Amino acid sequence: MTSWVHHYDEHIAATPARVVAHGDPTQEGPGIVLVYLKYAPAAVYLQLNANGKWAATLTERTDELTGTSLDLIGLGEEVTAAGRLCAYLQERTDALV
Repeated sequence: MTSWVHHYDEHIAATPARVVAHGDPTQEGPGIVLVYLKYAPAAVYLQLNANGKWAATLTERTDELTGTSLDLIGLGEEVTAAGRLCAYLQERTDALV
């Protein structure tokens, strides 16, 4: 999976991602892919669920986020990039099955 994310970052990504191993050794699976957002104090993490599907989670925020129109466009592009990475990982995973 690390090579998949690296390939995606090199050729496709607008926002770099990094692969993090599970902190719990009892967890199975390839780990978690983190996408840190520049336009919001949050991150998106991607992980393979029990059904073999990649799922995205936006980390919780406790405060309101105010920004300019360009900030909102940038945030939208970052979330779109995370969604595309999630779809890319799903395609690669499905090709293995």
